Amino acid sequence: MRFRLQPWQSLILLAIAIAALLYGIDSYRHRFVRNEGDLLSLLPARTETVFFVDVAALRRAGLLRLLAGAKPAKERDYDTFVQAAGLDYTRDLDSLAGATDTEELFFTLRGRFDWDRLREYVRNHGGSCPSDFCEIATSQPERWASFLRIQPDVIGLAVSRNRRAAEALRPPGKRSHQPAVNEPVWVSVSRGSIRRLSLVPGIGMFAQALASAEEVVLALTRAQGNEQNALNLLLQAAFADEASAEAARNQLRLDTKLLKLELARERRRPNPGDLTGLLTSGSFEVVNRQVVGVWPIRKELLANLQ
Repeated sequence: MRFRLQPWQSLILLAIAIAALLYGIDSYRHRFVRNEGDLLSLLPARTETVFFVDVAALRRAGLLRLLAGAKPAKERDYDTFVQAAGLDYTRDLDSLAGATDTEELFFTLRGRFDWDRLREYVRNHGGSCPSDFCEIATSQPERWASFLRIQPDVIGLAVSRNRRAAEALRPPGKRSHQPAVNEPVWVSVSRGSIRRLSLVPGIGMFAQALASAEEVVLALTRAQGNEQNALNLLLQAAFADEASAEAARNQLRLDTKLLKLELARERRRPNPGDLTGLLTSGSFEVVNRQVVGVWPIRKELLANLQ
C-alpha cells in the first residue's frame, strides 16, 4: 500500500523545512568569524607580532605532518590533554590567528571543539568555568590561561598574568590586523621582536639588516620543482625608500657570504640538516622598496626538528 501525505501534513513539513533553512541562514549571518580576516580582527591592537596558520590547508596539502613532527604525540602532558579535553590540533583545528608581545599571548582558534569536555578538563585541573568563559593556572608562576567560546566553531585563548585576559577577544573585533600575505603560514614581526632577534647567535646579523624596515613578514611556501626542498621560507620586508631596501638587501647578501667564509675557515660545509644549510642558501632581491628573500628548507632540517 502506497503512503500518501495529506495536504495539511505536506504544509507542516514545508513549514518545518523553511523554518530550518531560515534558522540556518540567520545563524550564519550572525556569526562573527567566517574567514581569516575575521579571526585576525578579534586580536588586540596593542600586540606587537601577529601570525596566522591555515591548518586545514596544510592538512590537505600533506604538509601538516612535516611541520608537526612526532614530538607532540610523544609528550605526556599533551597526550593527557588530548585524551581528557578531546582537542587535537592536527585533527580538530582548521585555522588559528595569534598575537603576542613581551607579556601576553592571544589566539583565536577555528575548528571543532567539545565545550563540555574542555570545561570538565579545566575544572578537574583546578580552574573554573563560569558560563562560556574558563580560566586555569599554567605551569609558570603567576600566569593564567583563559579562553572563551566566541561561536560554536571558534574559541579565543589568552596566556597572561591577567587571569581574564581572554575577555579582550570578545567580538565584535576592530579589524586592527589584516592578512599580511596570501600564504597558509605567516608571521608579521614587530620592530621590537627584530631588535630582540638581533641578539640571538647565528641569526642576529640577518635580523640587524632588517632593523630599519617598516614591516617584516615571514611566510612558509611550498617548494616547487625541487624534490630536495620541502618548503621555502619567504621574507618580505618593506622599507621607506628604494635606497634603504637596497642597503638591506646588500647587507643580507654580505651576511650570507660571511657565514659561508666562516664555515670554510672552520673547515665545515653548510649542513642541510641544520641552520647553517638554511642561512647560507638565501637569495635576496628588491622589488618596489621591498626586500624579498627566499631560504629553501630542506627535508633533512625538518626531519632533525622532529
